[in-house]
Amino acid sequence: MKDMSHPLPKSHILVKRYRKFANFLKMTSNKNFQRFMLWIQHYIQLKFNEKEFKSTFLPKYEEGQIIFVDFGCGISHEFSYPHYAVVLNLHDRKKSNLLTVVPMTSKKPKHKILKPWEHELQCTVPDLLAMKVMSKFDLQKPEYKNLRNDVIQLFLQNTTKEEFDKRHHELIERGVQAIYNNNYDIMSFREKMKQGSIVETNQIRTISKSRIIFPTKKSHPLYDIKVDKQDLSIIKWKIMKNIVIDIIDKPDEERI
Repeated sequence: MKDMSHPLPKSHILVKRYRKFANFLKMTSNKNFQRFMLWIQHYIQLKFNEKEFKSTFLPKYEEGQIIFVDFGCGISHEFSYPHYAVVLNLHDRKKSNLLTVVPMTSKKPKHKILKPWEHELQCTVPDLLAMKVMSKFDLQKPEYKNLRNDVIQLFLQNTTKEEFDKRHHELIERGVQAIYNNNYDIMSFREKMKQGSIVETNQIRTISKSRIIFPTKKSHPLYDIKVDKQDLSIIKWKIMKNIVIDIIDKPDEERI
């Protein structure tokens, strides 16, 4: 018979359960085992830094902004581990430690037919990043001086149509490369992104801002990237229709 006069502390019991679960994952799914161990490490780090964390050091987040969040280790069909998410707060305050978000997942074959609460972003995150780069492009900037001078020279020279077309094509290629080089941080980040994104409007979460992996500074490539206004309208409509109230007018037709 076990001696129950000195029961194990709850923390010891919890550690034993975690070990048992980790061993189970190791035997059944190496991918899930690795993800679980990374989550444990991150969770311990979050708890250690809990008292020192200050949300005032983070930028303000706006409605529709895309962030990368650690959702932790969920149960059953709950969203788990790091995922991109869309901010829902209308008025975020730097002093507030909480943020309400709706998570996104990469598009998979199963998303060929979407569930009523799912929405595929029509303006993808890679597209939004490319638009950010193009909105910053200005041929008058110092970094484009040589390109600008060559463009001017092309139009001043008296050349044949064939020669003009050839030089024009070369300048376009140089321009594209120059834009890439001058925005390497954004473009290299863009290349890591998958094209399709599905917003799971039935998985709304209010999270601690300490769970935000990035952007935590305005200099991050993802900072100020927001979903398209049409996408945001449909996301909010689906949240209302599938969670809050069923009778609600639909916004403009979804773009298919």
